[in-house]
Amino acid sequence: MSKIPAPIPAPIPSGSVPAGTPVWSSEEAARWSRVRGALWARPLWSVPALLIAVVWAIAAAPEPPCTDAAPCGADWPGMVEVGLAVGLLYWFARLPEPALVAAPALAAVVALSELPDAGPNSLAANLCVLAALGFGWAGALERLVVRRRQRELAEGATGVRHPLPGPGTPLRRGLIPVTAGLLLVAVAAFCVVQGIAGVHDDQRHADRAVPAVAKVTGRDDESVRVRTDDGRRLRLDSLQPEVHRVGGSVTVLEDGSWRRLASEPYDAMGPQLGALAAGLPGFSLLVTGLLARRRAAALRRGPVPVLRVVERMDEDGLVQIHAGDDTACRRPVLAASFAADAPGGDEREPAADGEGLEELMAAAALPREAVMFGSPHDGGELLLVTTFRGEPAVLRTSGPVRLPRPGGRPGSAPETEECAAADTAPTAVPETLVTTGRPLSWGPGPVARAGGAALALIMIGGAAFNARALVTDWTDVKAAFFLLCVLTWLGTAAELLDWRVTADSSGLWLSGRWKVRHLPWDDLRSVRYTKEGSVTVRMPDGDHWRLSGLGVPKLERRFGLDPSCVRMTEEVTALRDHPELRPTEAVSVRGRGFPLGPVLLVLAVLAAGAWALH
Repeated sequence: MSKIPAPIPAPIPSGSVPAGTPVWSSEEAARWSRVRGALWARPLWSVPALLIAVVWAIAAAPEPPCTDAAPCGADWPGMVEVGLAVGLLYWFARLPEPALVAAPALAAVVALSELPDAGPNSLAANLCVLAALGFGWAGALERLVVRRRQRELAEGATGVRHPLPGPGTPLRRGLIPVTAGLLLVAVAAFCVVQGIAGVHDDQRHADRAVPAVAKVTGRDDESVRVRTDDGRRLRLDSLQPEVHRVGGSVTVLEDGSWRRLASEPYDAMGPQLGALAAGLPGFSLLVTGLLARRRAAALRRGPVPVLRVVERMDEDGLVQIHAGDDTACRRPVLAASFAADAPGGDEREPAADGEGLEELMAAAALPREAVMFGSPHDGGELLLVTTFRGEPAVLRTSGPVRLPRPGGRPGSAPETEECAAADTAPTAVPETLVTTGRPLSWGPGPVARAGGAALALIMIGGAAFNARALVTDWTDVKAAFFLLCVLTWLGTAAELLDWRVTADSSGLWLSGRWKVRHLPWDDLRSVRYTKEGSVTVRMPDGDHWRLSGLGVPKLERRFGLDPSCVRMTEEVTALRDHPELRPTEAVSVRGRGFPLGPVLLVLAVLAAGAWALH
């Protein structure tokens, strides 16, 4: 089958190219692309290492009982440790800048507060935490060093600098994350203030309280029952009711209607959790927004490096940038989200004359010559001067620059061979596709079915167990939370067990978790899969149908299996591009697939009801 010639990039108006702007050659772009962090520096290693070490340290840490001599209380250093540890799990992956500060801070807290009095097992766990922090810190530093090298290479390839063209729009990059981050940080600060106020109020009552010795008469999961010397029976909240032996003695503090165990002061757990829940995402959003604003502002300050490139928009709306001499767009160098930087609005939005979005998207998917302003690097900011329908267009990054995966385009499937859009370049016919005119069907492989069956059994059994716990104690928050999660996980199990894609003369029948959807052939834009085994079927107007977690293609191939999701993607794409190969018969209602989500939900409800009433 002969290949369709790659379209020639639309030329940029000569007046839009600054004097002396060089072409970013494929050789220089390839040299730039080869500047990557070492394999050990990937978050794939540092994040699990820290997670495992922290979980081990928490499990190994001794939990001393609360006593009158050593009462419990609000653990503010522990809150800081938890906050830094949880935050670093995200910052190691996405924000190396705060990770460089947070990792040494957590290491200092662990070394000062955990190591001196640690037992052998706890000492080993905390040493592993320190090692994981050092490993993650080195990986974050490596990523920042790689960004500096990328900037230096790009600046060396150009040799000239020019200011940005014309007046731009007001600087809005990062405004929403900064605003949301400040609001969440304010909520976290309020929670901390409330916690501190609660501790001080408890201490004031304790200073005025009269201590009394009482005998423990009973206990449950959250409280103890006591009888005072004067015969009064009291019920007191307790964080560790199991340490108070029935028949033993405890000290009770009373100040009017206020009373508590002397060994258990106010611990501020609620405000601390609220501070962490709001503060961690708030701080991350704030740092993300401030970094975006700083990089965007730096792009405006003065002359910046310029290079001639080729750009095009992919089906996900990302602008892919290629070397200036890569007119066939065979290897994307980087990609990012771009928006128009002109007061008149976005040239890539639907026009007021009623022109459809599909026509504009098809035009945007064609290659164009462009001038790139700024030093490209992972997470950076750029500005493009390009052409759209013969008119100059200025585009500014609306999201961070991302590098392509090895052997593929940025954050997507393996690299394409042509620059044309995926829905305009016919693909070769896979050898596995056998057409007889009858409907074709694809479903889960043995790995996905095994995983789905195991997940379904766990969810149904867990639903029954937690339903009984909730009937016994309707305030059991963990049981209620698990039952709420059952709906989502049962849908995942149903998808793994019996997802179905069926092709007939009218189009595709897509059977997922809860329902069957019909997609005519004319509405099918693309079918793509990822290395993790997920499939996305794209439709007009940005709509899509997604199957997630359909197996592990790499593992299935190792065992000699044929990954069904990969084969389905290739064969459905071929049917889209070759109408003559499509089935000529219509599929029966039964052959369209039957979602198992409702069935598993009914089974879970029946199991939960039977076990709860048993």
